[in-house]
Amino acid sequence: MAGSAALGLGAGGGVGGTFLDIRTSVRLPDALRGEKYAFVGLPLAEFLPGGDINSENVGVGRLCPVDPDRYPADDFVQGVVILTSRARALASWLAGTEVSGMRADLRKRELVMETDIDNQYLMARLDEDQRREAANFEEGKDRLGGLHFVSVQRDEDDDPAGFWLLREMPANLVGCTPVWFPSGMGLCTGNEEMA
Repeated sequence: MAGSAALGLGAGGGVGGTFLDIRTSVRLPDALRGEKYAFVGLPLAEFLPGGDINSENVGVGRLCPVDPDRYPADDFVQGVVILTSRARALASWLAGTEVSGMRADLRKRELVMETDIDNQYLMARLDEDQRREAANFEEGKDRLGGLHFVSVQRDEDDDPAGFWLLREMPANLVGCTPVWFPSGMGLCTGNEEMA
């Protein structure tokens, strides 16, 4: 595993991926593709106890645990909203996979969804304006230790058909122990870095 991280094959290749990341994303089936994508931010306080986002209003999605003492409640969690007329179908399909994160590969100009252990799907190609927004998305994720979200909705005014609050794990963590929660979301404890 340490060899794959050294080659940039692990998750969390930094802002925009690593130069040696040779993985190739596959396109989502046409029936599951979103029509629009937006990079957005929500206050961290929305995900803390007493906030408006909880397990009762995320559709078929999941929320990873958030330590209320780790980051300021007024900081913003970055995310990607996928708008599609097939929101229910896409959210149901994502619920059947293990969504592990979204990342913007700035070098390849791609928005990629990572699922399961080693699957990744090309969600969109990024133009220059979207690339700048994607850089902000990646910087926000880094600032909050990989915390970010994905929301699947029919349009801007609808409630999410699925909403996932995710924490991307850095590839340079070794000696970490997975902790499993009833939602199935795994976290890694320990913070030893590779030498």
